[in-house]
Amino acid sequence: MAHGPGWPLPRGGSPRIAEAMADDIRAHGGELHTGRKITDLRELAGARVVLLDIAPTALPGLAGGALPPGYTRWLSRYRYGPAAGKADFLVSGPIPWSAPETGRAGTVHLGGTAAEVFRQETANARGREGGSPFVLVVDPAVTDPGREVAGRRPVWAYAHLPHGSACDPLPVIRAAIERYAPGFTDSIVAQRGLSGRDYAAYNPNYVGGDIATGAIDLRQTVFRPVPRWDPYRTPLPGVYLCSAATPPGPGVHGMCGLLAARSALRREFGRPLPVLRPVGAGTPAA
Repeated sequence: MAHGPGWPLPRGGSPRIAEAMADDIRAHGGELHTGRKITDLRELAGARVVLLDIAPTALPGLAGGALPPGYTRWLSRYRYGPAAGKADFLVSGPIPWSAPETGRAGTVHLGGTAAEVFRQETANARGREGGSPFVLVVDPAVTDPGREVAGRRPVWAYAHLPHGSACDPLPVIRAAIERYAPGFTDSIVAQRGLSGRDYAAYNPNYVGGDIATGAIDLRQTVFRPVPRWDPYRTPLPGVYLCSAATPPGPGVHGMCGLLAARSALRREFGRPLPVLRPVGAGTPAA
């Protein structure tokens, strides 16, 4: 979807996706409990299956010493990648791109030439601050006009930064957008920034600000998070990992969860993944 017809944006904002999923769970008899932090898997005693959408290095703490030493050692070797630094802006109008056709896209990637992107991404991977980072910019009102109210609209962006970076992302992100859209800074009504370190505090699964939940290199693409025939299944009975730390890795595709669910259904319930279709699409929803 992202690389075919264009990067889609949900009408009304990304919370609509979570709300639709929650509604579907409730419609099928499920219950949701939010605002509660689980610190020990024993709090979930009695659950037949537990799927954990977490950074893999958090599992030993949750397991309370129940994991085999060899598996724990593999988890301790898991490496995390560069951080993301996020900026949220409230602006007084569309982004004034110097190339007007760019304004037709709700999501724009800014990185300069291929050589510039390679140089900066290499610096990030090696932990070097500075330079002109790769920046992804989203102007939701381009594809969802309802996001603009009284002439003001949200714009958000994130920059690739070194792991654990405490750098304020606002200056570098503003400069990157200004490079291709002169006058953007003058349109800012309000702004806030979140460094890589802030991201890790906001969500402990973003270790060092890594929103991809793990470095993407050859070893960790093939063996993610550990060398195991079924990477979703942990040594603990009924406990599975389903985060972006599992294959096929990060991306807006949902495949990590789908494949983890398939593994859990097969091993714990002896049944395949059901065919999921919207109600009224010809067959009942599973």
